[in-house]
Amino acid sequence: MSIISDFYDRESSGHEAIFLKLSVLPDDTQIFMSILSLYELEYGYANANELIKSTIRAKIIEAQEDFEVLPLSRDGAKIFGEIKQLFKEKRKISSKNIKKHNIDLMFAAEALVHNCILVSADRIFKDVLELNPELKLENWLSNS
Repeated sequence: MSIISDFYDRESSGHEAIFLKLSVLPDDTQIFMSILSLYELEYGYANANELIKSTIRAKIIEAQEDFEVLPLSRDGAKIFGEIKQLFKEKRKISSKNIKKHNIDLMFAAEALVHNCILVSADRIFKDVLELNPELKLENWLSNS
């Protein structure tokens, strides 16, 4: 699950922690949602049971109203290529298997380009942080 999905699912184990983190941010804090998150939400909608599609659609609309959507950039593409190559070498992943990490590596590249804090509980970003210490990473689901 993603931070966005957990935030909009009030039954999620991560909802309260994410809500609390957001509630203590200064009022002038800019918060973005990557276009990639929107893509993932739409994929979830497309694969959902018909009985819950209207609920998911409402959450997607709410997320777009709550957060500015950050697009992909040309500068991010360059960083993505560099990070992907380093990540492939670090994890000793085949050219075929590295593809499943593309979206996560795009998230990291765009966070670096825009000097944003990437909020995620995904383990992959700890490896990316080792490869590029300029990545600002926070896990709002951990107690640390």
